[in-house]
Amino acid sequence: MDATAEHADLRREVQRLQAENARLSRLLELRGQDTAPSPEQQLSAPVSAPGMVTMSSPVADKLALFADRFRARTDVYAVRWENTRTGASGWSPAVAGGWRKGMDRRSAIHLPRTPQVVAAHLVGDVFMGLYPLLPRNTRQFVVADFDGATAMLDALAYVKAAWASAVPAALEISQSGRGAHVWIFFTEVLPAATARAVGTALLHEAMVLRGSMDLRSYDRLFPNQDVLPDGGFGNLIAAPLYGRRRREEGLTTFLDLGTLEPYEDQWAFLSTLDRLSPGDAERLARNAKRSTTGTDVATISRSAATRVHPALPAVVHAELGAGLNLDTGQLTAAGRDRR
Repeated sequence: MDATAEHADLRREVQRLQAENARLSRLLELRGQDTAPSPEQQLSAPVSAPGMVTMSSPVADKLALFADRFRARTDVYAVRWENTRTGASGWSPAVAGGWRKGMDRRSAIHLPRTPQVVAAHLVGDVFMGLYPLLPRNTRQFVVADFDGATAMLDALAYVKAAWASAVPAALEISQSGRGAHVWIFFTEVLPAATARAVGTALLHEAMVLRGSMDLRSYDRLFPNQDVLPDGGFGNLIAAPLYGRRRREEGLTTFLDLGTLEPYEDQWAFLSTLDRLSPGDAERLARNAKRSTTGTDVATISRSAATRVHPALPAVVHAELGAGLNLDTGQLTAAGRDRR
């Protein structure tokens, strides 16, 4: 090996060790110097490309990390608009010259999502929306959306269900401050149907944990299609880390599960958060399908996501009519949605 090649190898090894040291230091800080695994700790893994990024990293590194984690369509993006006169607000695909009254949508020229657009979003000049459904009906993340009075409780149940299944999940507070998004990232693109099956399986488990037939705050999975509609972009989700909301209100940020406060260094968190492999995603989807379908149900199962299993009452009163009606007020919370 010549001196130049050896020097390059040594430089790469130093960079690897520096990234690993930064990752471990970050985990020790989050755990208060306690290295024992904790249920409140997000699942973490060695830093992968584009390497360890922190709040003090160059802008180019932050843009690379954002593009890698929030991989979505680059030929189009959405922008949030607000009418201060009427109070109306919403999202529209970004087009050349902006939308004008009477404009023909078929002739609109859609603008690409460039690094400059992402930078404007992070600064706060543009609030960007992502279209996650990629060509060939694939995606690299799935997001569960919760809104309303119980949004955070329901989102935490979803995160707990994910953690119990060894699925890394990130909890984001929405731009309104009244909702929550739970993000699951994949190491590679995978079929949209598989990604949605993972999200749905965790939703079912979260329902059991919450003890009700439905998560009243649950809105949808992003994206909510398995197949890209003809001529459409699929549904969009607001991109996290919007500069203005993040700086002024602490919103669109990822939360520490131990404190429900934004991570001090959002970039370091994203660098150390693990991602689910396609193989693990497919296994989870297959197992969920086997456990929730079929007619040969002989026993009632308990949630594997918790060790708290209060005993059910010995007697439950029911009324027989067109169906069998149970008063769920007689049951413990976890017993209201056992299957």
